[in-house]
Amino acid sequence: MLDGDNMKNLINGLFLIIFIALIIISTYYNIGLNFTITISALLIIIYFFLLFEFKGTDAKKLAVISTMAAMGGIFRIPFAGIPNIQPTTFIVAVAGYTLGSIEGFVVGVLSAFISNFFLGHGPWTLWQMLGWGLCGVFFGLLRKFIRKYNIIIFTIFCGLWGFIYGVILDMWFIVGFIRPLSINAILVGVASSLVFDFMHAIGNVIFSMLFSNKFIKILDRFIKRFDVEYID
Repeated sequence: MLDGDNMKNLINGLFLIIFIALIIISTYYNIGLNFTITISALLIIIYFFLLFEFKGTDAKKLAVISTMAAMGGIFRIPFAGIPNIQPTTFIVAVAGYTLGSIEGFVVGVLSAFISNFFLGHGPWTLWQMLGWGLCGVFFGLLRKFIRKYNIIIFTIFCGLWGFIYGVILDMWFIVGFIRPLSINAILVGVASSLVFDFMHAIGNVIFSMLFSNKFIKILDRFIKRFDVEYID
C-alpha cells in the first residue's frame, strides 16, 4: 500500500508522461491547438482532484470545503447582472489561503461548476473551473508570504487575480475563435477584455477590504480544531 507521498509522486510521474504523450500525439497527427489546450486544462483539473482524493481529507475539513464551494457558487448568482463583479474569486482566495492549495483548487472548480447550473454551462465552464482553481492554488502556495506581510498583500493579490483570471478566459476565446493566431491577435484579444477585468479586480479588492479579516479569522479558528486531540 502506497503512502501519501509515494502516491503523490506516482500521480506526478503519471501525469508528466501523459502530458508528454499528448504533445507528441498532437504534433504527429497535427491535432488542433484548441483541442490540445482543452485536453490539457481537463488533465490539470483531474490531476488536482486525484491529489485531493489521495490526501485523505477528514470529514470536518470536507464539510468546510463543501461550504466554501457552495458559497462561491451561490453568491455569484445575485451579482450576475453586474459585469464581472462577484465574490467568487475572493471566496476561493480565502479558501486557498486558509485550507491549502489543493483544497483551494477544489473549492474554485466546484464554485464554477455549481454557479453555472444557474447561469448556464458551456465550453467556458471548463476554463472558469481552471481559472478559479488556479486562484486557490496561488493563494495556498503564497499563504506564508501573505501572512508575513499582512492582509494588505492579500487584497492586492485579490485585485491582481481579476486580471489573471481574465487572461485565462481570454486564452480560451483566442485559441478557439481567432484566426490566424499571432502575437498581435493575442494582445488584441487580451486588451479587448481589460475593462471587464478591471471591474473584476475592483470587485475583488472591495470584497477583500470588507470581509477578508472576518472570513480568515473564522476559518483559521475552525481549522485549529482539526488538530485538537482529546485526552481521557
